[in-house]
Amino acid sequence: MNIELQCCALFILFTILVMFHREKKLDLMNRKLFQRALYACFACIVFDILSVIVINLSTYDGFNADVTKIICKIYIMLLGLQGYFAYLYASTNLLPRDKTWSKTARITYHAIFTIGELLMLILPIGFTANGRIVYSFGPSTIVAYLLSTVYITSTIVITLVYRKILPGRRFTAMLLWQGIWLLAAVIQYIEPQLLLVGFASSFGMVILYIQLENPSEYIDASTGLFTSNALSVYVHDKYKFGKQFAMFTAKIHYMNNYVDYSMEQFAVTRTAKALVSLGPEPAFRIDDDTFCVLYDDKERMFERAAEIKRQKDGVTDVPAKGTYLLIPDSMIMNGPDEFFRFLHTYLESEQEITIADEELVNKLRDQNQVKGIIDEALREDRVEVFYQPIINVSESKFKAAEALVRIRQKNGEIIPPGEFISIAEENGQIIQLGIRVLEKVCQLLSTGEAQKYGLEQVEINVSAAQFDHENPAKHVIELIEQYQIDPSQINLEITETAAGENRDIMIQNMEKLIDKGVTFSLDDFGTGRSNIDYFVNMPVRTIKFDYTFTRGFFVNEKIKHVLTGMVDIIHKMNLSVVVEGIETKEQMEVMKAMNVEFIQGFYYSRPIPEKEFLEFLKQNN
Repeated sequence: MNIELQCCALFILFTILVMFHREKKLDLMNRKLFQRALYACFACIVFDILSVIVINLSTYDGFNADVTKIICKIYIMLLGLQGYFAYLYASTNLLPRDKTWSKTARITYHAIFTIGELLMLILPIGFTANGRIVYSFGPSTIVAYLLSTVYITSTIVITLVYRKILPGRRFTAMLLWQGIWLLAAVIQYIEPQLLLVGFASSFGMVILYIQLENPSEYIDASTGLFTSNALSVYVHDKYKFGKQFAMFTAKIHYMNNYVDYSMEQFAVTRTAKALVSLGPEPAFRIDDDTFCVLYDDKERMFERAAEIKRQKDGVTDVPAKGTYLLIPDSMIMNGPDEFFRFLHTYLESEQEITIADEELVNKLRDQNQVKGIIDEALREDRVEVFYQPIINVSESKFKAAEALVRIRQKNGEIIPPGEFISIAEENGQIIQLGIRVLEKVCQLLSTGEAQKYGLEQVEINVSAAQFDHENPAKHVIELIEQYQIDPSQINLEITETAAGENRDIMIQNMEKLIDKGVTFSLDDFGTGRSNIDYFVNMPVRTIKFDYTFTRGFFVNEKIKHVLTGMVDIIHKMNLSVVVEGIETKEQMEVMKAMNVEFIQGFYYSRPIPEKEFLEFLKQNN
C-alpha cells in the first residue's frame, strides 16, 4: 500500500509532539495555535493512512464501503481543519483586534470553515484504488480542496502583506510551510500515486517548530529560567489579547565591587532556584542580576513576593541586598511599550520596594510627554538661550554671563529648565541640547555685538551625560572653529556630580579643550560631595558657589563660617570665586567685602533672552 511517506510523516510528528510537551514553555497564544495545528496535522495523517488502508480493503477484500466513506470524510474534514488552524496561526497575531474589518474577516473565515465542514459532511464521496493510485473523489472532496486552497492562499497573502512587521525568520518559515504544502497538493493532483500532502504538511510543522516554536531558544542556559526575549514576547502576547497579569521583580545589588565570579554565579543560581520553587508561574532572567515572575492575580504575587523577601533577608553568606519592583496590575499601563519603559525606569530605583501605581505611571507619562516636547523643540528650532549677566566686582562691569537653556512652546510660553533638564539627562537628550546651546552661544559671539558692549566670556553648563558621549571635546572644538570665535570666550561649567561620575574621561576632554584655550569652572559648589579634591586636582580656574549655599550664608552661622573659610582657601590657590543667588544690595555689599571676584543674581538681572541681554550690556557697561 502507498503509505510509506505518511508513516514517515507520522513518526516525525510524534517526535515533535513528545519534544513539544516535555520542554519548558510559555503560555502564549501562538503556541496554543501551533499546538492545535500540530494535533490537527497528526490526526489528519492518521486518518490519511487509515483511508488508504480501508480503500484498499474495500476495493480488494470487500470491506464495508460505508465505513470507508466515513473514514475518508473524516480525513478530508481534518484536512480542512488543519488548513483553518494554519490560517489562525498566521493571522491571529498579525491582524489588529480592534478594527471592524479585522473582526469581520475573523467571522467570515470562521463561517467559511463551518459551512465547508458541513458541506463535506453531507455531500457524497467516492473512492478508488488501482495499484498504488488510491484516492477519494466527489463533491465532498472538491469542497475539501477548495477550502484548503482558500486557507493556504489566505495564509500566504497575509504573510506577504505583513512582511514588513514580521521578523525575517518568521516570514521565511511561514512561506516555506505553506509553499511546500501547496506545491505538494499540486503534484499530488497531477500524479495521484504520489501521496505527498500529508508528508509535506508534517515537514512544514518541523520547519515551524525549529524556526519559531522551539522553546529552548527562550531558556537561559545557566539558570534554566526564561530569557528577556521570552519576557518581551510573553508581555506583548498578554497585552495583545487583553490578559491582565501581575509582576514581581527582584534585583541583586552586591555590597562591594570585589565579588568574584563564582560568588556571583552562586547568588544567581540560588535566586533562580528560589523563584522556581515558588510555584508554576513563569520566571525570567532579565539581565545578569535581575529576575522576575509573572502571575495571573496580584494576591498571589504579593504572597510570593513576601516569601522571596523573607528568604533573602535570611541570607547571610552572600554580600548582597535585594531591591524589589512590584506591578500588581498590568492594565494601569496602556501597552507593552509603556510597560517596558516603566520597567527600565524603575528597576534602577534605590528604594528597597517599589510598587507600581497610578501616580508612578502618570509620572512616567509626564516624563515621556516632556521627552516628546524636547524632541519637537530640537526639530523645530525652539530651543533658546537666555543669558544671566555676571558682574566683575573689581571693574563694576558685566564681563561674563551664564548661558541657560529654555524651550519655547508653540504658543510662545517658556518651559523652565527645572521641568526638562533632569528628564533630558536621563534619556540622553541633554547631549543634543548641550550642542544646541553651545551653537547658539557661538552664533552670538561670532557677531561681535556682545563683545562690543564689554562681554568677554560666556559660561555654559556641562552635564555628566555629555561627557559620556563619544569624544565630547571634538564637538566643542568643531563649533568654535566653525564660527571662528576665540576659544577663551567660552567657559564650561562642570558640576561636582558630573566631575565625580566619569572623572578620568572628563579630565582628558578638559585638557584637550584647555589646550585650545577654553576655560573651566566648578559649578554648584556646596551641593555635591564638596570634596576638596575636586578643586585641588580639577583643571578649573573658577569656583562657583550654588545659590542655596550663598543664601544659607545669610541665615546660618555655620554656613557663614564655612563659606568665608572656603573663599579664603580658594583665593590662596589662585582661583577666583563666583557667587550665585544674590538678590539684595545688602547681600551684594557683603560679598564685595569678602573680595569675591564675580557676582551673579536677580539683584542685577534675571536670565533674559538674547536681544534683551544685548540691550542690558549696552545700558550697563
